[in-house]
Amino acid sequence: MVTRYWLRYYIISFASIAVIDVIVSSIVVSIPFFYIFQIIMIFGLWYFISPFTMIALLKMRKGGEGLVEVVDKVSKKFGVKTPRVYISYVDFPNALAFGNIFFRGMAVTSPLLDLLNDQELEAVIAHEISHLKNHDPEVLILSIIGINSIYSFLIYFFSCYLSIIVIFYFLGLFPLFFAIHRRVEKRADITAVKKDRSYAIPLETALIKIAYLSDKLPSYVLKNFPELQILLMKYDIISSNYGNGGLFRTHPSLSERLRYLSNYEY
Repeated sequence: MVTRYWLRYYIISFASIAVIDVIVSSIVVSIPFFYIFQIIMIFGLWYFISPFTMIALLKMRKGGEGLVEVVDKVSKKFGVKTPRVYISYVDFPNALAFGNIFFRGMAVTSPLLDLLNDQELEAVIAHEISHLKNHDPEVLILSIIGINSIYSFLIYFFSCYLSIIVIFYFLGLFPLFFAIHRRVEKRADITAVKKDRSYAIPLETALIKIAYLSDKLPSYVLKNFPELQILLMKYDIISSNYGNGGLFRTHPSLSERLRYLSNYEY
């Protein structure tokens, strides 16, 4: 279910980038390294429209008063402006921070609200607000621009080695973006629990519910599942290296996240 929605988002995003590329490429400018400016314009324009694409494709509606209050409380704690708050009516538990320098948004999916208790929900929101505090949407778009600029530079000056450059892109530069993404996610976890160590255990139990238990037990059982029982599962998850999906992961594995979050428990 998760894959279906994100695949749709990525397809629409790639289509948008292709259309922007055609428009930008039609501009003929004879200046050195114009292709670098093209890349900046293409991904820069996509960066500004992508929040609205996400709102539409993930079926977001404005969040209720209770959810807005929690987001506002956490935002003030982290010293950031409260983002626009949404509920995403899709069928998987998730939360996300998104936007650009003019538009900041944060969404939780309706299944996540059914799955987490109040403390866990606030801890997950703290993780998402940490993304905004750390300017992670900008970090990711700059990494995309940088990686594609390096690729274009190599193609422009070393086109005779095209096959080697393409291999380097898919085996080196492409995995680099995912490595940066995982680093960004780890930093958001640590930013949240460094700001308030009381978030550490609720964030751990929330992650276990989302990534390990949500497909095993119904939400109404998990919502108020005893914290101690969930934490007892943690050590088996850590020892089994659960969730290690290789180079093309956007998040650290569940076992890795539980391992470093444990260092911030009271």
